[in-house]
Amino acid sequence: MPEVHIAGILVQARAERVASVTEAIRALPGLDVPAVAAGRLVVVSECASAAGTLALIDCIRALPGVLNVALVYQHAESAGAMEEEVSDETDPPGVH
Repeated sequence: MPEVHIAGILVQARAERVASVTEAIRALPGLDVPAVAAGRLVVVSECASAAGTLALIDCIRALPGVLNVALVYQHAESAGAMEEEVSDETDPPGVH
């Protein structure tokens, strides 16, 4: 069964290379950079396997200007489970 792997990655880059590193990461499939501050980039990855996550980390690490890459969060579950609707009700239906 297909899986979805979501990871949070912290990247530290040289100050003069932050813009080019951000652009290069955003160009890689399955990666997004939702936050950049003081030479640090928060990167979110979504791919089909743990090996794919590690390959993306290796790609980031190889970019010119990258000083450090750290995996700070990783979650995996079946693609089917990721598609299930989650209720935001505090009480199950019929319980009052």
